[in-house]
Amino acid sequence: MAEAKRVPQEQPERSESGVDMEGFDQFFSAGPVESQESGSGIYGDTLMRQQVEKLVERFTELMSVSVDQRVETSKIASQLIDNQRQLVATQQILIKLMERSIELTRHITSIEERMPALLEVPRVVESLRQRVAQIEGVEVD
Repeated sequence: MAEAKRVPQEQPERSESGVDMEGFDQFFSAGPVESQESGSGIYGDTLMRQQVEKLVERFTELMSVSVDQRVETSKIASQLIDNQRQLVATQQILIKLMERSIELTRHITSIEERMPALLEVPRVVESLRQRVAQIEGVEVD
C-alpha cells in the first residue's frame, strides 16, 4: 500500500517564531551607504589606514614578544637539560659513595667483632707471663 503524502504544516512567519534577525539587514546596509558619501569616504580611508598601521604595529610587537618568549623557553629548556645531566652525575657519585660506605661499615663491623679478643690480649699475656715465671721458678713482683 502506498502511503499518503505528508502535507507540510504551515510555517509561522519569522517574527512569530522568535528567529528574527534583528538589525542584521541594518548592519550590512549601513556600511556601504556611509562610505559612499563624498566627505566621509576620504576620512574613512584615512582612518582605516591609521587603524591598519596601528594593527600592523601591534602585530609586530606581539610577534617580537612571541619570538622573545620562544628564545627564553629554549634557553630554559637547555638549562633544564644541563641541570638534569648534573643531577644524574651527582646521583651516580652518591651511589658510589654509598657503596664505599657499605664496604667501610662491613670492615668496621668485622673489626668490632674481633675487638673483644684484642681487649683480652693484655690479660692473656699477663697470665702467660705468670705461668712461665711459675714454671721456671722465678718470683714475680
